[in-house]
Amino acid sequence: MNALEVLQRLPHRYPMIMLDGVEHITATSAVGWKNVTVNEPYFRGHFPKAPVMPGVLVMESLCQLAWVWAGGTTGVRLTGIQKLRFRRPTLPGDQLRLELELLEQDERQVTFRATASVDGLTAVAGSLVFAKGEQDEVPAQ
Repeated sequence: MNALEVLQRLPHRYPMIMLDGVEHITATSAVGWKNVTVNEPYFRGHFPKAPVMPGVLVMESLCQLAWVWAGGTTGVRLTGIQKLRFRRPTLPGDQLRLELELLEQDERQVTFRATASVDGLTAVAGSLVFAKGEQDEVPAQ
């Protein structure tokens, strides 16, 4: 799935599009990528003389891949992050390889093992929990 096909599935637009392509999607996994360029708007302030992609935006890349995995129309909402570790910085020129592996799924939520890596080295790893359903639905209390 190329960038234009990704845009058809995501509601996000510049500057919040954090997924450049999808290598494959199966019922139990997804692999995609984010090309990190020096022109990203957040590098102007994070940090000007030593630019580093904010960890929350690496997480957003993984969440956008989960949205595409869910089909883009039904959507998923991030509801939990478990045992997440930031292991190395993501720098301009890096290509983030984004991987989701299904751990658990029921009618209300889905849990993935999520990994973002650069050149085979893990940048971020942990588990992400998502509620399934339309974005405007409010989960039952």
